Amino acid sequence: MLKNYLKIAFRNISKHKGYSFINIAGLSIGIALSLLIFLFVMHEFSYDNFHKNADKIYAATLHQGEQTIAVTPSIIAPALDQQFPEVDKWVRIYEPTRYSPVVVKKGENIFQEDNFLYADSAFFEMFSFPFISGDPTTALERPRTIVLTESSATKLFGDTNPVGQILEARVFSDVINFEVTGVIKDVPSNSHLQFDYLASMTTRSNWSELSDTQIRAANFFTYLMLNDERSEASLSNKLPSFLSNFVSEESDLSLSLLPLTDIYLSSGIQAEMNVLGNKNALFGFIAIAFLVLLIAITNYINLATARSSNRASEVGIRKTLGAHRGALIRQFYSESVITTIVSVGIAIALVEIFKNPFFDLIGKEISISLFSDPLVWFMIILTTLITALAAGGYPALVLSSFEPEKVLKGNFRGSGSDAFFRKGLVTFQFAASIFLIMGTAVIYQQTDYILNKDLGFDKEQIVILPTGDNILSQKRELLKSEVLREPGVMSATYMSNVPGNPFGGYTAIHAPLQESVSTSAGAADPDIVSTLGLELLAGTGFPNNSEYTPEQGYVYIINEKLAETFNWSSEEAIGKDLNLQGGREGKVVGVVKNFNYASLKENIEPLALFMQPNMYDNLLVKISPNSIRTTLSSLGELWRDLAPHRPFEFQFLDQNLDALYKSEQRTKNIFLLFAGFAIFIACLGLIGLSSYTIERRTKEIGIRKVLGASLSGIVSLVSFDFLKLVALGFVIATPVAWYTMNQWLADFAYRIDMGLGVFIVAGIAALLIALFTVSWQSIKAAVANPVESLRSE
Repeated sequence: MLKNYLKIAFRNISKHKGYSFINIAGLSIGIALSLLIFLFVMHEFSYDNFHKNADKIYAATLHQGEQTIAVTPSIIAPALDQQFPEVDKWVRIYEPTRYSPVVVKKGENIFQEDNFLYADSAFFEMFSFPFISGDPTTALERPRTIVLTESSATKLFGDTNPVGQILEARVFSDVINFEVTGVIKDVPSNSHLQFDYLASMTTRSNWSELSDTQIRAANFFTYLMLNDERSEASLSNKLPSFLSNFVSEESDLSLSLLPLTDIYLSSGIQAEMNVLGNKNALFGFIAIAFLVLLIAITNYINLATARSSNRASEVGIRKTLGAHRGALIRQFYSESVITTIVSVGIAIALVEIFKNPFFDLIGKEISISLFSDPLVWFMIILTTLITALAAGGYPALVLSSFEPEKVLKGNFRGSGSDAFFRKGLVTFQFAASIFLIMGTAVIYQQTDYILNKDLGFDKEQIVILPTGDNILSQKRELLKSEVLREPGVMSATYMSNVPGNPFGGYTAIHAPLQESVSTSAGAADPDIVSTLGLELLAGTGFPNNSEYTPEQGYVYIINEKLAETFNWSSEEAIGKDLNLQGGREGKVVGVVKNFNYASLKENIEPLALFMQPNMYDNLLVKISPNSIRTTLSSLGELWRDLAPHRPFEFQFLDQNLDALYKSEQRTKNIFLLFAGFAIFIACLGLIGLSSYTIERRTKEIGIRKVLGASLSGIVSLVSFDFLKLVALGFVIATPVAWYTMNQWLADFAYRIDMGLGVFIVAGIAALLIALFTVSWQSIKAAVANPVESLRSE
């Protein structure tokens, strides 16, 4: 019996090649896109799950007001361990490359590295990074020891075993000879901790911060491994009283624990090492994939029910010969299953071909094989079953319910409910497609807005050169003066932190009244205002005195927000006493207009800039837009003369800022891709439905032509019914898109105003696409010779 079902199913599929192509093409694309999204989402939700002790590891996060900060003062980890038995192990991680790249040298090989971390000795007991060589329990115990990833080891030492060998690293102003004590496999892409070099924290034992007994600046990522899962609740209850030993009652600081596996998808955490994911966006992508698959399934259902009258005689004869309804349902389901299996096979091939380009498009390095992961195969089988059941269910029930006496007497007519159902499905298809078009348009506009918004400073043609080492600090004035001699250089300034990267967190105190507020702060030289094009509202700015030292008294340029926080006007702020936590007593000498030095997802926060040459880790060089290539080449030659100890590597400031919005650009690309394919699949179904409708109305069209109907009249006759459904889809999609996009935009402090224009344009675009899809078939029918269609009458 099964053989018979399959034979008939294949016969029907091959007999109607056009409809079969539309069904298989739509389902293949829908399933392929769904699988691609599943691979991406599976990767995003798998972050840090590979660690053996993942369920017992927590990150300590600091809260100040509404801000959640990933870093804590150094004392937090050892103090928690000393006071609470719930803590089994603790690790602090410090990221020097947050401020300036580290230069690594081995022989003649010199590399500027951004993924260099310090960590306490228990790191490899807590985290599961497999060792290729070396002992994980002792690798970071001694000062001046370092563990390399496999790629870094190969880059520096070739094929030889580097364990026991020495490499040189220039970290800030220190040149350190590290002994390699281990090599690990490359850090997986689904780890929120990304590094190529991991040095022992004891190397920095001379840092006063490591022996703190009080809370100072928050610079360390703190991880705790607890005894068991129950310890988290117990320890969390004790944190408020623990912190009260270090801060005043008036302080708004608090501490909490964040599970390791939740870190990557916890939005709103500031100062995290790498760009985090977005859980809400992932759920949105799942919904989009489901929508596109539904559109493809809808095509199958629509075409199967539309062609029901063509198969009515087959059903009537089968029932007359004794076939019961269950057998007919199995017959029609077999066709659905075969179509789905063929589509899944094609979809798997499409995924294998296009997965790497897709991951490149969304900016992700993901290595997942379709053929080795059981979860992927489970998803493929589940998708196959759901698609086959959903696509075949309604057609099987409808077709198997035909009454043989009506069918064989020629009295069969498709029911009105079937026609209404088909119209509902077409409306859904275009409502979903129009929703995706509208969403894509809004996301595109918002992404364009944040990438091109006036930030309150000049970001174009500014090159960032890392200068945070002892050799360049001795040549600081010489380097800047030689850079300014270059014809294509317009200005230059030193900064400790650059816009787009985190600034240090401080407490600012107005001495006479001991008023204190939280502020971001960093060091800069006198040319900061002119180089970045900041607007000085009051004061003179920093003194242009090459002999200046902080011992003469700190001077501050603050932004409007910090002045407002102290209830000062811009003019009143000038000359006010200000002391930044850490003994930086001084006076305000300038107030600049607020500028967006951080992500546009955040409101502008207080900022203080001060002069402190030993913190000048970056030289920002503004170059002429007319000679970028020539100027960069000249700067490279100058750099090799003055700084032969480190390679000439640079970043553009605008690219550094654009990197803040990787998640938004990924969302834009996914929406654009899926909206395009959703429309394509919907149009495939529209082609099938319109061709079938025209086929059934061939004689009517012929009679109308004989009676004098015009070409445009016939095209309008056929197209109007479909365009009404597209218009209804637009009416349904608009409020849903408006609400959804408003929710998405709520994450941004600076956002576009959604007007009706974007929705109207999306609706018109969908109408035009549908009109074009239907019209070419209508025109083909309208220009046909009516004699051919009426010959049998």
